[in-house]
Amino acid sequence: MSRKWISLAVILAVVLLIAVAGIRSWKRSQIHPNTEDAFVGGDVYSVSSRIPGTLLTVDVVENQAVRQGQLLATVDPRDADAQVEQVETALGEARANLATRRAEIEQQRAKSAADASRLDLARTNLARYTELIGKNSVPRARYDDAVTAESVAAQDLAAGQKALAAKEADLGVADQRVRVQESRLRNARLNRSYCTITAIVDGVVSKLTATAGQVVAPGQPLCAVVPLKGEHIWVEANFKETELTRIRVGQPAAFHTDVNPDRTYNGRVESISAGTGAAFALLPAENATGNWVKIVQRLPVRIAIDPASSGDGSLRLGLSVHVEIDTLARPMETPAPAPVRTTPVPG
Repeated sequence: MSRKWISLAVILAVVLLIAVAGIRSWKRSQIHPNTEDAFVGGDVYSVSSRIPGTLLTVDVVENQAVRQGQLLATVDPRDADAQVEQVETALGEARANLATRRAEIEQQRAKSAADASRLDLARTNLARYTELIGKNSVPRARYDDAVTAESVAAQDLAAGQKALAAKEADLGVADQRVRVQESRLRNARLNRSYCTITAIVDGVVSKLTATAGQVVAPGQPLCAVVPLKGEHIWVEANFKETELTRIRVGQPAAFHTDVNPDRTYNGRVESISAGTGAAFALLPAENATGNWVKIVQRLPVRIAIDPASSGDGSLRLGLSVHVEIDTLARPMETPAPAPVRTTPVPG
């Protein structure tokens, strides 16, 4: 066979191999859609002071790993301590006043009981003298004294009952003052607890701007804590709309980062965005024009990372990743929704 035919056969074989490889690659891309337009996303917890004051200490440095509840910074507590002491004094006075009011009420109740006894005695004497005066057995003056004594005893009892009612009303006011001071004390102690600023989650300290001696205002960011594990971290992959035909929630996914291309992380499709990036843009594209050109849109798909893959905290927010989804595999069971994460209050 001539050299010409041999060269032609080699060229045809190479073209055939390229065509087969291309077809296999195209079929694989249909079954395993992939994209490099993806990055690692996650929660970022901003840390700030809840009260105004001067930072006494800053106990962490940039990029330091911290645990939940670990001390990050302290605010000078002297003003808060003085406020707590002041309210404690006011509460003690209010409680002493309440005790005095209760003692006065007991005393007034005893007096009213004595007045009631005297009134009963006066009425008994009046009844006896009324009977005797009808028989002309006692002087008229004694009968008049009995009538007067009964009237005075009745008036004393009425006055005592009014005084008792007034003191009981004062007792309610005194009790309310105690409750107000107790509420103020709880608030003062809560503000005192805010002097200690702690990490609300496990993570890494980032964007640290706090320095010792700095005067801070409530809500002023001091640093951020970035958790790099569990449900706090995910992958945001932007797939073309033509690749979404087979993608379903729960399908397994694999990805690797540009930092370590040889390491593969596993996950699953957690959700698909309700709209494209252009739909939620600040200035959406206006397509009602005569020179409209169709552009393939991309839709964000969130990939939940398998905790076993990211348990070492090797992923970092914003890293570029290459994602591939297996659309032939049976969708993984979607776990129950995680409980709502709340921010714990220090102290």
